[in-house]
Amino acid sequence: MDFNKVIDRRGTFCTQWDYIEDRFGKGNGDLTPFSISDTDFQAAPEILEEIVERTQHGIFGYSRWNHTEYKSSIQSWFEKRYETIIKEDWVIYAPSVLYSINLLLEILLDNDRKVMTHTPRYDGFTKFLSNYNLYEIELKEISKGNYVTDFEKIEEGFKDGVSAFLLCNPENPVGKVWTEDELIKLTKLCKKYKVYLISDDIHMDITRKKYTPVLKIDSEYSIILSSTSKTFNIPSLGGSYGIIPQDEIREKFLHHLKNVDSVSSPTIFSVLSTITAYNKCEYWVNSLNEYIDKNCEYVMKELDGYKGLEVYIPEATYLMWIGFKNLNISQEQFQKALIEEGKVAIMSGEMYGDKHKIRLNVGCPMEKVKVGVNGIKRAIEKLMN
Repeated sequence: MDFNKVIDRRGTFCTQWDYIEDRFGKGNGDLTPFSISDTDFQAAPEILEEIVERTQHGIFGYSRWNHTEYKSSIQSWFEKRYETIIKEDWVIYAPSVLYSINLLLEILLDNDRKVMTHTPRYDGFTKFLSNYNLYEIELKEISKGNYVTDFEKIEEGFKDGVSAFLLCNPENPVGKVWTEDELIKLTKLCKKYKVYLISDDIHMDITRKKYTPVLKIDSEYSIILSSTSKTFNIPSLGGSYGIIPQDEIREKFLHHLKNVDSVSSPTIFSVLSTITAYNKCEYWVNSLNEYIDKNCEYVMKELDGYKGLEVYIPEATYLMWIGFKNLNISQEQFQKALIEEGKVAIMSGEMYGDKHKIRLNVGCPMEKVKVGVNGIKRAIEKLMN
């Protein structure tokens, strides 16, 4: 796979490239985007071949996910890559990870609707968490790129009646991978207070540090939600999966999926791409990680310390969390300069809970990464003059 290959995504109804103005204002459609968390890489050849073959068949009737071929591909991925055994019955399909989180919270929360999660956090969580009684736990940056949680505050919240903890492992946007020791400590608290742990692990394959699935530690109160979409850059093919060990919760989930929301029939491309990705494309993920590592190293080399910027290589994801607090400028000033002078569209950290950061997507060819780095430099130079 040639990850250096530049492919024009304009005119393909692509959120990142064709709808820049939605997030960065009218008249800014000419910016180079580093925003939405998908990549500019073609999917693995085996996935493309599978889709072409199925397309040539020409019949696209209703499909199913509840069969051994689909579920065993997910089982084998967790076993061979993460040494984690999951039972076939635990695996379920869902339209998206966010759908699954929402539905699980409705199933798990009592009338107090108390849920806990970290901040900074993925903005997709923020949109629906406003419907709940939210306990926020700050991820503290004790040194550059080193984030820790406060287990005492977590326990205080659990004592106060929190029913579910929403984890992101690895974390978006800070790139933290939760260690096995941290997960052991968290799951012990969950068991003690009977709090269910919902772990969004959609970025689990893009890591620079060992990722441990929480189900390797606990299957009594823990649930994993994930998808092949981020790793293999196939979100528009649809679908995600959950691993729900608890029989009663899983049965309620599947009942609602099929009988209330009527979304249990997957797209055939979702089913086939997941099976193919997990059965045939591990080599591609390894190459992808090597390429993204080099992109991160380049950004770190070029921007860390530049006019006071703080940059670190994240433990996971292709999203770089860049601090500009030392520049003594506001997020509004920086965004204006990035757009007008840098000609780049980069997500504001304010969306995730930190007004002194920006989130740069480096899941793209190095040629584009350089455009982003140079755009950031031009913006800062303009502001410093």
